Amino acid sequence: MSKDLSSAYQFLEIAEAYKDGGQRNKALEWAERGLKVFADEPDERLQNFVADEFHRRKRHDEAMTVIWGQFQHHPYLNGYMHLKKHAERAKQWLSWRQKALELIHKHIGDATRQPPKKDPWLHWAPPDHSPLVEIYLWEKDVESAWQEAQIGGCSDHLWMELAKHREKDHPADAVAIYRKQIDLVIRGTNNQAYREASKLLVKIKQLLSVMGQDNDSVEYLAKVRKQHKRKRNFIAMISSL
Repeated sequence: MSKDLSSAYQFLEIAEAYKDGGQRNKALEWAERGLKVFADEPDERLQNFVADEFHRRKRHDEAMTVIWGQFQHHPYLNGYMHLKKHAERAKQWLSWRQKALELIHKHIGDATRQPPKKDPWLHWAPPDHSPLVEIYLWEKDVESAWQEAQIGGCSDHLWMELAKHREKDHPADAVAIYRKQIDLVIRGTNNQAYREASKLLVKIKQLLSVMGQDNDSVEYLAKVRKQHKRKRNFIAMISSL
């Protein structure tokens, strides 16, 4: 097997073979060797193997160094979840969590300060706080997710997720999100988009009713009908509202 060491995966295969043969020291030796050889293009499978072996030996700090390197390259929800799994094995999650959130804030800040792409063929959009919103929602910290969205914005699907969470205690927030989303959805100019927009209108009508703002509901529906009167299929779908 060692005749072909052209990729990090070859080192992993050798490490796995030694592990299966009960020679864990040799396994770790080959895995670490592979990480050094391919330091510029690390294989996550090999990194995970090394980290697991370090954890097994109670060398948790070394394991976390490896996993932290992974997270630095992928500072998003999946990487955050992976970091948490390993940090909990080391009983160090609180400190690593803080470090991870600080890194994400730094990435967002750095990206914000970069000038927009000048290539006309590339679509450039300013960075938002979607990574943080997604992480806080995963942690069920809806208030922190909402604050991050207010500060730096987030993707449409995350706004919709936030709206669902805000409906009960903060219906006005949910209504504002749904109204904005309707304008975006209707641009699709197809029946699927119209059906989605119709559902959002029903939701808005219900929430305004709960808030005791039925008059606002009537006025808003009238505005939508007037604004999109040329979209006959859409107008037909909302005729009963």
